[in-house]
Amino acid sequence: MIGLLALWHSYGGLVTGVGGVAGGWYGRIARTHALERRDRLDAGAQALRLTEMLTARERVLSDRLDTLQQHHWMLMDQVQDVYAEAIAVRLIVHDLDAIAGRPLRQFRPLPPYPFPAQDDQAASGETSISSGGEDNK
Repeated sequence: MIGLLALWHSYGGLVTGVGGVAGGWYGRIARTHALERRDRLDAGAQALRLTEMLTARERVLSDRLDTLQQHHWMLMDQVQDVYAEAIAVRLIVHDLDAIAGRPLRQFRPLPPYPFPAQDDQAASGETSISSGGEDNK
């Protein structure tokens, strides 16, 4: 026991110094690993928040697109009704002109229905404004 105490007094400072260095080195490695792990967890949490935000935005945009599509089809139904009424009125006017013995009236042609796709108009170089202006000349 006395030999152990003498050994400790002789080499105790060296043992505690080496132990301190080893403990400090291990603590630094453990801290570095903990920071890396926290960074990965933070990045994962950030990715999850971003995914949730994008999902919510996509849901809102999808609902808005559905609403606009329904509105578009409702307007197309109304345009179809107007076309049918315009054709019916033209036939009635032609019948009245024929009964009265007058020459048949000439009407401006109706635009094509269903409307051409936007890509078709862009490819042909026509727009609804330019085609409407040409008929008024």
